[in-house]
Order: sequence, then structure tokens, then C-alpha cells
Amino acid sequence: MGFPSDLEIARKATAKPLTDIAAQMGIGSEFLEPYGKSLAKISKTTTTVGLGQAMKHIGKKATISLRQPSMGPTFGIKGGAAGGGYSQVIPMELLNLHLTGDFHAVTAAHNLLSAMVDNHLHQGNELDLDIDNITWRRVMDVNDRSLRNVIIGLGTKEDGVVRQTGFDITAASEVMAILAQAPQHLAPNPMHDT
Repeated sequence: MGFPSDLEIARKATAKPLTDIAAQMGIGSEFLEPYGKSLAKISKTTTTVGLGQAMKHIGKKATISLRQPSMGPTFGIKGGAAGGGYSQVIPMELLNLHLTGDFHAVTAAHNLLSAMVDNHLHQGNELDLDIDNITWRRVMDVNDRSLRNVIIGLGTKEDGVVRQTGFDITAASEVMAILAQAPQHLAPNPMHDT
């Protein structure tokens, strides 16, 4: 029998409760803001996980922090961004397909602003925006080559102003940059009840 695949290793592993991992670090549960029972909330995954494991192996207390991966690696030939072998994050499906939901929220917020720009153009362009020099493009979490450059507003007059634009990846969004630099009190845990 050969070396097991990443998926086989992940399926055999059991995630420890986050409170147990925090307790090993001397962190009380009152200091946790979990995104689930086994998930807490930037780096190459395998290296990061491996370093955390190595520190624990030599008797040090260690935790790691990972960002939500883009969909590109998940649906590309690489097959995900959860690490590999015995240095991977489980459950890989949660890491690869949603994690905290930040990417979805950033995509929605960014594209709302895009829609506002196009609606402004449609409603008369009071700000006299130059439609050939609008740099605010839409975003999505998949690098789809066919959408990098598009023409929008085709159809009837009610379908908007015809102009060239395109899509960038969510990770490159200006909204993502703001979120990444926001103080913690401005970027609350989206899983909290409001």
C-alpha cells in the first residue's frame, strides 16, 4: 500500500474542539471568538501547518492563522488550499469552500458599489464620470479568463450604459484591502448574533 492521499488522511483525522486547542495554549474560552466548533480565524498552508506541528513537536505552544483561500486553487489543478499530507487543515471542504464567509461578503459589497456606479451612469451621470476611464471593475472569487474584459449594458436602453469593463478576483478588491487593514472593532465576527 502506497502513501495515502491528502483526502484519505483528512478523512481519518479527527478535529479537536477549538476550546481544547486553546486550553493547550493557556487561552481561556472567554477569549475565543470561534467560527464554528473546530475553526478559528495569511501564508502558504502546508508550511504554516508544518511549522505549527514542528513547534508542538519540540514542546512549544503554537497555533497558526490562515486566510480564506481563493476559489482558483480549489477548482484548479491543485485541488484546494488546505495543505497536504500530514500538514493539512481539516475539514478541507470548510476551508476551501467558505471558511468565514469574508470573500462572499467582500464580493457582494464590492459589486454593490459597481452597480451603484453603473446606475449613476444610467440615471444621467450627474458627476460627469468618463465612461472610458472608470477603473472600478466587478469582482468574483474565480479567475475566469473570459470575464477579464467584458462589454456591459447591451440590450435595451433600460439595460444600462454600454461600456467596457471587466472582472478582477475578489482578493484584489479595494474592499478586501480595506477589510484587511481595518481595526478589529471595525471588522467584527460575522457569525455573531446581531
